[in-house]
Amino acid sequence: MAGKIVKTTFELVEPAMWSLASKLLILSTERKGAKKHKPSVSTFYETGIVNALYEAMLMSPALANQDIRHEMPDKRLPGTKGASKQVDLWLRPHNGGKPTMIEAGDFSVRKVHRDLDKIRKMNPKGQNWFLAFFRTEPQASDPKSYVTKTFKRKNGLSAKKIHQTRVLYHTFNVYKSKGCYETFGLAMFQRK
Repeated sequence: MAGKIVKTTFELVEPAMWSLASKLLILSTERKGAKKHKPSVSTFYETGIVNALYEAMLMSPALANQDIRHEMPDKRLPGTKGASKQVDLWLRPHNGGKPTMIEAGDFSVRKVHRDLDKIRKMNPKGQNWFLAFFRTEPQASDPKSYVTKTFKRKNGLSAKKIHQTRVLYHTFNVYKSKGCYETFGLAMFQRK
């Protein structure tokens, strides 16, 4: 199953989201321009979520022996317009070794396959994971059922590429003001 790095990263998503939500709610409270539109889980930028997770990882005692990088480029794989391809989160022990690469974003079958294929080329001998966000109902409340169904569909997740038995799932509430909350779901997939 998932090792310490992946489990810790997965567990840090919840406090990272709470941190991001509280910052945005505090910054937008009592602003004249924000009376009608309030930040919500569904409108947070993916990059903001990943950045909040990166900050939480840097503060984690469990990951203190890891070199942790955000938007780590791979100069061997050119991207669009000459820029190198990047991975959202890159971790490796301080004394060297094979990295663990994690791509993150809103769930779609295409995005999971594309991003896992990309980082497999970047990291053929290391661990490669995709951290999927589920921000709308009913998927946010039950990502496991939704993902299980996508593995069964002809155009769904490929069991040839992704370990079905190594998927991590979690759901939690992100509290807003006055007792209101939104549900956020996650799943983490490992590339075979």
